[in-house]
Amino acid sequence: MLTLISVWKLRDGCPGKLAEALQDMAAAVREAEPGTLCYSVHLAAAAPLGPDRHALVPQPPPVPGRDQNEVTFFEVYADARAFDAHVNGPTFTAFLQANLQFFQEDPAQAGWPLTVTTFLERRSAFFRPEESA
Repeated sequence: MLTLISVWKLRDGCPGKLAEALQDMAAAVREAEPGTLCYSVHLAAAAPLGPDRHALVPQPPPVPGRDQNEVTFFEVYADARAFDAHVNGPTFTAFLQANLQFFQEDPAQAGWPLTVTTFLERRSAFFRPEESA
């Protein structure tokens, strides 16, 4: 199993077009890549706890797109081949081609977003299904 967190630096916030593309990304990966076990896309959220470390009620509003500065991907693959199939596959490459202009570009690698990627070794975990609202 191969698990990672990849943080992509945004150029100038998260415009609506990119927000829509990110919303569709996990569904597209799920459909096209059976070796991808988990693919979760995140933007920054406001802290849910106040200075007293208790839940804020009501919860703070979402961080506006113009104030977003990065996108975080949490990904789990069956193995390195599944990861390779994702990075070099049509779903990811089409997303990258259509949306690269929204991300800071890596000065050392033209055509690639500026990212910080951390590979993880799972020691323990559990996942609960989300409750329907």
